[in-house]
Amino acid sequence: MSIIKYFTAIIFLFISTSVQAQEITQRGIYSKGKDYIEYIPGNMPLIISIPHDGDLKPKDIPERPCVNCAKNRDIHTIEIGLEIRKIVFQNTGRYPFIIINNLHRTRLDPNRNVKEAADGDFKAGKAWEEFQSYIDSAEAAILRQFGKGLYIDLHGHRHPLSQIEIGYLLSADELRLDDSFLNSESFLEFSSIRNLIGSNVKGLTYTDIIRGQYSLGNLLEEKGYLCVPSMKKPYPLEGESYFSGGYNTTRHGSSQGGTIDGIQIELDEEHRSSPTKRAVLAKDIAMVLVEYLEIHYSIVLK
Repeated sequence: MSIIKYFTAIIFLFISTSVQAQEITQRGIYSKGKDYIEYIPGNMPLIISIPHDGDLKPKDIPERPCVNCAKNRDIHTIEIGLEIRKIVFQNTGRYPFIIINNLHRTRLDPNRNVKEAADGDFKAGKAWEEFQSYIDSAEAAILRQFGKGLYIDLHGHRHPLSQIEIGYLLSADELRLDDSFLNSESFLEFSSIRNLIGSNVKGLTYTDIIRGQYSLGNLLEEKGYLCVPSMKKPYPLEGESYFSGGYNTTRHGSSQGGTIDGIQIELDEEHRSSPTKRAVLAKDIAMVLVEYLEIHYSIVLK
């Protein structure tokens, strides 16, 4: 965590801790301004941000004028994220931190740098700063209590293939490389789970962690989902679309240092569109994330 990021986090940590006690047993939302950004405090080493499912189109924030930029919603990811939070609590007695952008993507895209995210609009820019600072605040709280943790940036994709895409800042072409290449230092230093690679309790290699037996993709595949990367599908096939991780995963993961690892999760439209399927999906993701923390961080929450 950089010096600037650290002091920003400390400021917002004061806000976080001041409301945590009264809100931690309910959905309790703390947000500034016009509820453009929601911050839901937690008490475990897990953060989930949801940047692209907002539906607010306030008149005082104009539509982003950018050309050919994505403006569609990742529909139902807010619902799924909140359900994950509920299921985790039911099974562990603890809550993950949740940060939600309620502005429609036509107004703000928090998974971009501020210039591209807000396209020069002052109010959208302030909402972007709040979104990022709440994540910094959650990270500071986790570091103070646990020393390490996991950050998830939750998205939805519309690619033709119904599979869960898991991003570690490796492109599809890079994932198609041999394990020996991916395990070299040149790839490790840019990974969003850089800290975990060097400190995981099982002594696993990079490729073990991203597509081996204990990878997030493989744990989800054991629940019945097609995932990439995983043991069954270690990389996207030629011509397949794949999201490798964006601004949030880069900024809040450990590629630039620190002990908070970051992973982008892209959920397919089939499972998000069906009420029955997304309820099961949320439950399965919740249980897998708890298992993932136990396996790789020796953090037992049950």
